[in-house]
Amino acid sequence: MGGTRVWGLLLAWVVAVSALGCNQERNESVRLMNEGIKLYRKERLMQAVQQLEKAVNVDPTNDKALFYEGMLRYQKLGELPRGESLLKKAIELNGKVAEYHYHLGTALAAQDKNPEAVAAFDQCLELDAKHGEAHFRRGMALEAQARFDDAQAAYREAIKNRPRLAEAYYALGMLYFRFEKFAHALQVLKNGTGNAPAYGPMYKALGQTYQKQKRFDDAVNQFEKALTLDPGDATTHFNLGMVYEANGDAEKAVEHLKRYLVVKPATEDSLRVQTVRDVIARLENRGGR
Repeated sequence: MGGTRVWGLLLAWVVAVSALGCNQERNESVRLMNEGIKLYRKERLMQAVQQLEKAVNVDPTNDKALFYEGMLRYQKLGELPRGESLLKKAIELNGKVAEYHYHLGTALAAQDKNPEAVAAFDQCLELDAKHGEAHFRRGMALEAQARFDDAQAAYREAIKNRPRLAEAYYALGMLYFRFEKFAHALQVLKNGTGNAPAYGPMYKALGQTYQKQKRFDDAVNQFEKALTLDPGDATTHFNLGMVYEANGDAEKAVEHLKRYLVVKPATEDSLRVQTVRDVIARLENRGGR
């Protein structure tokens, strides 16, 4: 999400950025940085990182090179502390770029440094109050600290500023679900499917909410929609099987529960797996199979 937003700007920056340097080191650093960006766009990740690292070594004051290297290291290589350090150096050199703070916040949140992440997102939003992704990720970091009212407000700001940001609807809907505010959850999630119809987890969340309300026909409808987007999702097959069982359709229940056993991940909870096997056996015995 955030990576796509930033990397989509790179071509324009590559063309313009050479004008920034007046000294030889800066010009060479910019050249290396541009090469690194081009390599990344060709999906040559390690070579891209190497070129960006060279750009930083040639001119340690090139904040853009520090930013790009930091972003690649935390986003693509999973080098979170290294990425964090590079992003902080970029901000020390130029603290007026909203994206620098946004990506620092994202790297911090990925390390469960949530109070620091919130502070970074706050800095981003001071520079760009309409940065929808920053509002969303700020909400996630707040929710991780059990600051639920603040998280709710942040998710709403994310939706306000990025009406098609599917993850924000999903996060807000699931927050309401967590506190059994099912009517609020349904409203948010339905709005989410209207604005981001290709986001499968939204239909799963709607199905789970209807399931809690014992509105089994509605739950089935939403889970089936989720399966059209991700036919191999084990959790959806499990939920569908249990809903069909609760709704008295043993044949459909067995069908989806057996499918769940086929597609479930190897790390699936053993208690859930045994529960599914027990339900299948009970339903098949009842049907005389």
